[in-house]
Amino acid sequence: MLKMDPNTYEITTIKLKINTSCEKWQRGIAYRKKIYFLPYNEENILVVNTDDDSIEYIKVEQPGQGKYIQGHIYRNKLIALPYGEHTPYDYVLKLDLESHEIELQKLTLPHNDCKKWHTTQILDGIIYGLPRGEDWEKYFPYRIRYDCTTSNYVFTDMSPLWLDYDQEPMTNKKFTTMAKVGNKLFAPPYSENPNFDTLIKFIDGEWFSERTGLKATSRKYYTHTVARNGKIFCPPAGHDENWSSMLVIDSVTHKWHTIELGIGKESKKYFAGVENSQHKIYYIPRGGCVCEPTDTWKKQGDLAEVLVVDTISEQFYTIDISEYFKDSTTIEKYNNCIIKDDIIYAFPYGQSDSFQTVLVFDTI
Repeated sequence: MLKMDPNTYEITTIKLKINTSCEKWQRGIAYRKKIYFLPYNEENILVVNTDDDSIEYIKVEQPGQGKYIQGHIYRNKLIALPYGEHTPYDYVLKLDLESHEIELQKLTLPHNDCKKWHTTQILDGIIYGLPRGEDWEKYFPYRIRYDCTTSNYVFTDMSPLWLDYDQEPMTNKKFTTMAKVGNKLFAPPYSENPNFDTLIKFIDGEWFSERTGLKATSRKYYTHTVARNGKIFCPPAGHDENWSSMLVIDSVTHKWHTIELGIGKESKKYFAGVENSQHKIYYIPRGGCVCEPTDTWKKQGDLAEVLVVDTISEQFYTIDISEYFKDSTTIEKYNNCIIKDDIIYAFPYGQSDSFQTVLVFDTI
């Protein structure tokens, strides 16, 4: 594990006990002075004490690949819905944050799949997830409502909203991100089918859907950033390198529009973005996908621009940082970032083993 001091930029390592898997832990969630990393392909919850860097492992007895991707704190528990990669994984994780006792609850689904719910949100003790799913033969259609108090859950078949799209090939991977603003939820389309254009909204306890007409590419919007003014900015991911439409949703009026960025380099352009104190969101370049043939990588250039968007005026510009990638570049540069005192920190993801560039970017 890497640890960086934001004052000195010194990077140190913390040695961990691991199995032989790749993609060991995906995300962590902070509680008091500890960080809990949920197991993806590892078999333990990794607990880091931020006071002294001590490590604790909590065994998850149910084996599986791609077990968990996101957790939520509710009262004194950490609760995570199952994800599952390659084969379905169906166990809700409930961790008591005081005793570190684990309870696993098996979900019973009408139709199962891998990567069921990618981004989930919690509202008033209820966890909501919209269908992602991997299966190309029978698309996963279920929204979940999970009550953290009672452990009861309800599945809702959403397929009546898009029966026509489900007649088309590759209409899986419908949603990968869902924004939360107050007690409202908004989920833009992703999907391997470029025609899938459905925007989902949860407002005043009711679900609504809207067909946006955005059909120029598949894998449209993978992530989002909620600005302090309540606007939701969804940066372009996209399978088409020439496509670069940012989606902006107003959480007050519930209306949306797009901003054409004119960035014609690489697919899956931007995943990671954060807002600074000056009401500007900085998106760190990612670019490219291992799912594409290697001879097509960077065919239209290396995406090495930070995208900056003013959340008030919605004006934007890019900052070229290609000089920092002259020694080594890669597809899939950065998947995530954080900001502290207006300085952004991004650790390398990258397809290439040689890509080890930690990005420290002062936004002021």
